[in-house]
Amino acid sequence: TFDILVALHACDTATDDALYSGIARGANIIVVAPCCHKQLRPQLDAHAQPKDPILRHGVYRERIAETVTDSLRALLLELAGYKVQVFEFIGGEHTSKNVMITAVKMRRRIDSTQAIEKQIQSLAEHYGIRYQKLAQWMQIDLLENVQKAKTDKDISSKTSNRKLTRHRMPPRSR
Repeated sequence: TFDILVALHACDTATDDALYSGIARGANIIVVAPCCHKQLRPQLDAHAQPKDPILRHGVYRERIAETVTDSLRALLLELAGYKVQVFEFIGGEHTSKNVMITAVKMRRRIDSTQAIEKQIQSLAEHYGIRYQKLAQWMQIDLLENVQKAKTDKDISSKTSNRKLTRHRMPPRSR
């Protein structure tokens, strides 16, 4: 294990790789500042209805993609046994990429695993999200049901079975 994992402005799914690396290695504290939320955008584009007043406009789809991506990340971290906070760490006048996600490993697992699973599934269904990189690393299928990983112990055993490179990062997908 290591004490803290920090990833600043890791582009797109590199943030998910860093988060997974922290979860898999049992980091006590994880701090990330995500950047370039591109993975979910095509899924939102395919799901957007012409009459939807928010997803109808591309600029809003981009903002929603960022919000949905980071919301899923926060929920997945909670499912893995972390207390999570998401906040702006610098004023919007300096950069629009000013969201920070912090996660602190909890000593004892809270009893809200099923509620978190339902929130993940509901969020994914609402926005038509079929896959997300951190969920894939954690072997959580957003299409069917989140219940594949029922407990913190299940998630820990799943994540420890996944290989990390010598740099302690997930291997690149082929």
